[in-house]
Amino acid sequence: MAKCCGSPGCKCTVIAGPGVTVDGNGSPTTPYTISAPGAEPTALQAAGTPTVDATVTGTGTDADPFMVSAAVVLDPAPPQGGDNLLQAGADGLFLECADVRTCFSAGGGASYDATTGVITARPSTDAGNALSLGTDGGLFTPPGDAAEPTAIEAADSTTADTEITGTGTAVDPYVVTSSVILDPSPPGGGDQLLQSGPDGLFLECEQVRTCFSAGDGAGYDEATGVITARPSTDAGNSLSYGTDGGLLVPPGGGDPTAVEGGDSDTVATEVTGTGTAADPYVVTSSVILDPSPPGGGDQLLQSGPDGLFLECTEVRGCFSAGDGAGYDEATGVITARPSTDAGNSLTLGTDGGLLVPTADQLTVGCGLQGEGTVADPLAAFPIAGERAWSADWACDAAANSTLRCDPGSGALWTPPEHTSAAVTMQQLHPLGNPAMPATGTTVIIDSAAYSEGLYDADTLTACRGVSFSAVFTGHAEVSWTAGAIFDLAYAVSVNGGSAASRLMYSELTPSGPAGRRRQTFSVAQAAGLAPHTGYRVRVYPAIRVTSGTVTVNQWITDTHLLALTR
Repeated sequence: MAKCCGSPGCKCTVIAGPGVTVDGNGSPTTPYTISAPGAEPTALQAAGTPTVDATVTGTGTDADPFMVSAAVVLDPAPPQGGDNLLQAGADGLFLECADVRTCFSAGGGASYDATTGVITARPSTDAGNALSLGTDGGLFTPPGDAAEPTAIEAADSTTADTEITGTGTAVDPYVVTSSVILDPSPPGGGDQLLQSGPDGLFLECEQVRTCFSAGDGAGYDEATGVITARPSTDAGNSLSYGTDGGLLVPPGGGDPTAVEGGDSDTVATEVTGTGTAADPYVVTSSVILDPSPPGGGDQLLQSGPDGLFLECTEVRGCFSAGDGAGYDEATGVITARPSTDAGNSLTLGTDGGLLVPTADQLTVGCGLQGEGTVADPLAAFPIAGERAWSADWACDAAANSTLRCDPGSGALWTPPEHTSAAVTMQQLHPLGNPAMPATGTTVIIDSAAYSEGLYDADTLTACRGVSFSAVFTGHAEVSWTAGAIFDLAYAVSVNGGSAASRLMYSELTPSGPAGRRRQTFSVAQAAGLAPHTGYRVRVYPAIRVTSGTVTVNQWITDTHLLALTR
């Protein structure tokens, strides 16, 4: 028979562990009393995931233990816009045929009963259709005299694949077979859970369980589908499973919570207390004010019994007045400060604003122009005479004007108004004594025999207009046969253009004798040129023989060139 520990022969020994006290000696009159002080309540929170919603109830005591439960979250609005077929019942998740049947519908040539899930072929009701259902429920086409065989085609939909075999005869009837199409790559990017077997479509827990996984604080067995809470394996964790499978935090010991204060550059943190209910931790933070700011000045921020403060009196000492400003440090008033120099017209108006009295309007006399302002300063007003200034002057007025300011005396003066150049030259044309045919057309005797008057651009001035003239005087000695008719001419070319003949002398002797004569004549060309413009006139000896024979014995040209500025 077992003995009570209170018997004299008992050897019962009870030792108190950490956080536990033992009183008594185990006798009937003084039994062992084991007690443990109450511990701080353990904080336990539920953390859910997109697929599992965790909930914690209870206060964590023996009378009201923590209860951690988890529920699978079903998406009420799936991303593809349809209804969620999975349902949650009293015994777990389920998906029945009645739910799946609504995912299908009948296309052409087929009928579908969403209530029973029966798919049948649907013969057309059009007149003359020989296809019907036989007594055995199969498609039947009776024999007849129809020459044309019945045409049947299979039409697929996105959810059903239809196939037709047979030739439509009594011996080899049409057989229409429809198979449900399962998307091998669902639009969400996951695996297709629905499966097709020899007995129809199915979806088992084995397929659904792969859709879930465990997050922090949870355990999940994909093979069994069991979801559990997962206590941390970190050292010192007092959370475990009780004998009833629930989460357990045993009462009593454990290392006390360690709390320390951490300082930053701007805040000092202090921790007092022992962390018990009677002496809780107290965390106090104080703002740190730099006694020696890095700029070398005084610290303006102050700390008082009601908090930080900064008043106007501290800030006003940071400012001072520079040129054109006044500053009263006692009041903080900043004002504009007009100069006291003699002649200053800047003052303060009656409204306290800056005032510059309006100056008298300037009167401009002869030879000046402008308003006397920054935008329109006073300037000399030169007069060019009868011609507009721009007609003969296209240069910068400040650099090239005929009206200049002497840097020594400051007086206005004008350089010489005009510049001119002239040249005269004589040229003997090497014509020889060619006999000109009676062509009746004015021709150039020799294209290499010419005289030229040339003015190069900017020869006299870089800016002013130029008047240019060239006079060519010809001295020709010619001889002719009796009855000759001819005209002497100059062929004139301007600036490289085509030569145009100008008749200078004519001999009309239809019945006259032969003769020989020296004749003098001239042709002139003049032009008014704009600045930076050159000019060239070239003359060629020319002749027109209408009848007889003419010999040019000599041709001399005197060229006179004159150019002057305007």
